Amino acid sequence: MTEETLSSKMAEFLTAIDQVKKYRKLVSAIVDFALIIIVSVAGLLTLHLVVNLLNLYGISNITSNSWGVAFSNILIPCIGVIIGVVWVGRKIDTVKTQQWTTTLNEGTPGALKLLQETNWETIFSDIRFAKLGFAFYGAIKVAAYWLIAFFAFVVLSSFLGNIVHFSFDAISLLVVPLVFVLIFSLKDLRNRYEQVGRLDSLLWELRWFESEFRRTDFQT
Repeated sequence: MTEETLSSKMAEFLTAIDQVKKYRKLVSAIVDFALIIIVSVAGLLTLHLVVNLLNLYGISNITSNSWGVAFSNILIPCIGVIIGVVWVGRKIDTVKTQQWTTTLNEGTPGALKLLQETNWETIFSDIRFAKLGFAFYGAIKVAAYWLIAFFAFVVLSSFLGNIVHFSFDAISLLVVPLVFVLIFSLKDLRNRYEQVGRLDSLLWELRWFESEFRRTDFQT
């Protein structure tokens, strides 16, 4: 293997590790994302409670079925999802990458130095958590999109009910939005499934490489 090839392979390896670090950061960001969604739902429920109380005591004639409140059923969850996605993206962007560039530019000695300084157990642990975080974040996003679709479908069904006197049962109100969200998210879910598979392959390849690397003496 030439020095140029070695540097190229090392750059690919270290770039993959940088990506794993981002996925690892995703694990801690998932909690924040879930909390933001919960707060947005709590805010929506609070709005309905306040509107009902004002209507009950005759302070206001606005009801939960008014268009302004109905629009909020979609707007507030959407804002929550947008804030959550932006927040997660900003946390992932805080991960420092390509800090190995200067050392790798030294050629073979730099590549070997990076390999010898690699904490393999930390990398293996990061990959395992990255798989979990990547898959779980996808599931939470689907749940958040379903929440938005659910409120939108409730508003739409209420509108149709007033026009054509047709209504959906409770199960349909839950299932129909979920089907649309799954169809909409199919590409993202497939990508996440394939990415988890690639992380699995990376984990096994790195375990094999680390085992071979330990058997070889590069000190000379």
